[in-house]
Amino acid sequence: MDHRAITLQRMQVFCAVYEHGSFSAAARALSISQPTVSKHLRDLERALGLSLFTLDQGRITPSAEAGWLYHQSKFLSEGVRELSKRIDKYRMGAERQLSVGCVGMLTRSHLPQAVSHLMRQMPDLELNLWMQTAVEQLSAIRAGQIDLGFCVGMVDCAELHATRIGRGKLVMMTPDEAAPPDMMHVTPDNIAQFGAAIDVPFDRPLGKLFHSWLDNRGLHDSGGRIVAYSLQVMVPLAQHLRRTVVIDSFSASAVSDATMRLIPLNPEVSFDVLAISARPLGQIEPARLLARTMQGLLQPPAAPR
Repeated sequence: MDHRAITLQRMQVFCAVYEHGSFSAAARALSISQPTVSKHLRDLERALGLSLFTLDQGRITPSAEAGWLYHQSKFLSEGVRELSKRIDKYRMGAERQLSVGCVGMLTRSHLPQAVSHLMRQMPDLELNLWMQTAVEQLSAIRAGQIDLGFCVGMVDCAELHATRIGRGKLVMMTPDEAAPPDMMHVTPDNIAQFGAAIDVPFDRPLGKLFHSWLDNRGLHDSGGRIVAYSLQVMVPLAQHLRRTVVIDSFSASAVSDATMRLIPLNPEVSFDVLAISARPLGQIEPARLLARTMQGLLQPPAAPR
């Protein structure tokens, strides 16, 4: 007997014919033609040296050998069906891991809401989350350590796939006593009047935007300067030290301190929120769903009619 002739496809065809009782029904179940079913069965019978079915007045009857073979090989057909289901689930992301990095400003509200929505859709997904700077995320994506990153501002994501999912802007947060009550906005020319501030590094995405807006004025020469390398610490520092700080609109929306004022910058400084991955998001279903949910959460509320 030629063992190489006993192929998985031929065994699938045999099991389908045995279960459905006809060549045509087996062909429909397997989405192949009836002549193909007949050929696979003839080839299998030749390889086994057994007669598996007899044809009588258009009806097929399995032989005793066919009954024995079916019970011996039924697990193959069931296994293939189960494997096909698992492959479909894997393609949809239900049986895989997703590793995500996110800048701190989006971890307070937006990311938890998006993750909650994703896990309701894919309860079997294993999700790994990191709070990372944009630089850390880009490095991790290129190294294959995370699948998806959420960054903001001016980032160098050459050879990666970046999708804009939202917009934010910079605002100044300052103690009430430091700003005139009628001040509606702050400009690069008058920001220095707020005295010692907490600064964001110029080599970070938002720092690049802010220092470009300053155009070499203001905070560069202020005394008692503090440079904070984490947005998470900038707001509490400003509150405790009663200092001015320029932060993003997402962090500003969470400020509940009535003694601190939020004043827009003029001209306005806006920035993109990006979903970044090594492969197109359409190829990573859980990443696509998470990014799409984040995009919905980042949209500004509709203006009342």
